[in-house]
Amino acid sequence: MTQDQHGRSTAGDQPPSATAAEFDQEFATVAGSSGLRRVWQAASPDLPQEIEPYSFVSVGLLGHVADALGLSPGTTLVDLGCGRGGPGLWLAQARGARLIGVDFSAVAVQQATDRAVLFGLAERARFVVGDLAATGLADGAADAVVAIDALHFAADPTASAREAWRLLRPGGRLVLTNWQPRDPVDPRLPTRMGIDWAQTLASAGFAEVRVEARPEWHELFTRVFQVALEFGDPGQDVGLASLQDEARRALPMAQLVDRVVGTATRPGPRPGGQASLQNAPGTGAVHG
Repeated sequence: MTQDQHGRSTAGDQPPSATAAEFDQEFATVAGSSGLRRVWQAASPDLPQEIEPYSFVSVGLLGHVADALGLSPGTTLVDLGCGRGGPGLWLAQARGARLIGVDFSAVAVQQATDRAVLFGLAERARFVVGDLAATGLADGAADAVVAIDALHFAADPTASAREAWRLLRPGGRLVLTNWQPRDPVDPRLPTRMGIDWAQTLASAGFAEVRVEARPEWHELFTRVFQVALEFGDPGQDVGLASLQDEARRALPMAQLVDRVVGTATRPGPRPGGQASLQNAPGTGAVHG
């Protein structure tokens, strides 16, 4: 998977990284697409409609992320690459946390700001324009950091992981969702989809690093694409047409990657050596 012309993760050759202007256009298209909303209602009917995800999330996956973040009432969550805000707003609402969302798309930031009221978070959430590796937020601004399908878009994923480390207070957790190759040297995958997340997070100074894959997370990712194609002619719905184009590229290569959740902890002052890696017990494939 690479990006389509608007920057989403797709299969095939990797084009240049999408710009903020391209993401602005994409988010404007997404907001006006009834077809995309119908796809999500069919593919994940238990997902609250107000989330309107731009990423591949389910209630189960978001619940897993919420548990891993260790949020509690009054804590502060920073959402890196927040997009239109839905998943981060849901996480903050579910755990009584404050939310700061960061995205380099000014259109996404405005949409997220406007949508906070749908979650009852108009007074507890704010969204700012910033880069994944240079958010402009203060050191230790966050009790937890989340990145939903975002860090692989960074020009330097390790630099973005270091930014997450900087934002966290000691003991704070970073949780990301993304994809990881089943074969790290598979030539069919672009560089963006070949990231070793365990190594990336460890090299940024994190400890207790775990990267876990579960079949149900991967199944949702493919089901969204399959449902989009089953809808047939998109008519004038540009958002649905774009998702269908993405599906045609992504589905043939979907079995080359795992859908993963990575978790890591800032242990305190940046360690002089490499952070430890910890394999996750229990269900699913674990890398690290």
